[in-house]
Amino acid sequence: MKAQTQHMITVLKATLRGLGFTNREIERRLGVSRGYLTRLFSGVMDLRFDHVSEIAEAMGIEPEEIFHLAYPPTKRPATPEVQRLRESIGGAEPAPPQPGDGSPEASALERELERIVARTFKKMFAGMEELEKKTG
Repeated sequence: MKAQTQHMITVLKATLRGLGFTNREIERRLGVSRGYLTRLFSGVMDLRFDHVSEIAEAMGIEPEEIFHLAYPPTKRPATPEVQRLRESIGGAEPAPPQPGDGSPEASALERELERIVARTFKKMFAGMEELEKKTG
């Protein structure tokens, strides 16, 4: 299994647990058989984009939010290939959506919540990665 696939599985499992879901509950929401997520997460089945999207939606999360958790924006400059692509399709990156009502209080609260969630996921991922290293 590729490292990127394992990373996405780790993110999905941590999100699932962090939100208090069980595999079985998500399997019921997806309308799939018992053990489906176990097979998917263990690599018996190939993880596809559709799987990630459907699991995210079953947890009440937009698929792009899962990808954002897995691959948060970086401060690194874009690769030359991405920069060339941006130029060819009309320029700059799209403006990020403006959450909340735009008030300073709402923005401060949203930033604090994002910080708390990010810290929580970071701890969960670290714990899961350590467990996976130990169990092989």
